[in-house]
Amino acid sequence: MQSSSRSLPDYAARGLNSARLTAILEHAGQSILDVGCGNGAYVLQLADRLDIRGVDFKQFEAWSAKPELFQVCDACTLPFSDGAVDTILSFETLEHLTDPARALLEYRRVARRNLIITVPNCQLSEGMRQSGLIYNHWIDRSHVNFWDLDGISAELNAAGFSVVIRQHINHLNLGALTMEALGLSGFAARSGAWLMRRLQRRTYPMTCLLVAECAR
Repeated sequence: MQSSSRSLPDYAARGLNSARLTAILEHAGQSILDVGCGNGAYVLQLADRLDIRGVDFKQFEAWSAKPELFQVCDACTLPFSDGAVDTILSFETLEHLTDPARALLEYRRVARRNLIITVPNCQLSEGMRQSGLIYNHWIDRSHVNFWDLDGISAELNAAGFSVVIRQHINHLNLGALTMEALGLSGFAARSGAWLMRRLQRRTYPMTCLLVAECAR
């Protein structure tokens, strides 16, 4: 993928995320292009039931399992014809790109049905600010773009998509942090973390997930 000059993290160990997988199964068409596929976890998982391919800015060792399904290319110049696939996937990719608007226009050109996308949620609560705590993606040196749900929705609309689903996923586990702060471990820590999850009234999501149709 096109990126800044800073080094990108290695996604060779990226696993499947249940919320992202559910979004694919519920909203994607039969033909799919995963842009910024990393190690190709979703491509390899779904290749036996869907026409799915993956592209990224470099080759990953995991691609050797089914090399015909993968290709190295730039997110801003996808080597596919207009309307080549039903659905574009773009998971944790746009935040790394120096020109995300251009990439979204490419997504819109190549997808004939919709886009399923996730980006880090960069909305900080007042409590987070006062405590000095922030999401780890704020300090990831490979990230050059920072959005909340409203911000990324606006980007998609500007590129010609119509957002139909927007939600937060991947919530912070505050129980573990609190038990550590209290110096608890073992059974006490597990019990305390469970109780905190039951009592917690606010969640702190790390990721924005959106499904956007190709506006006509």
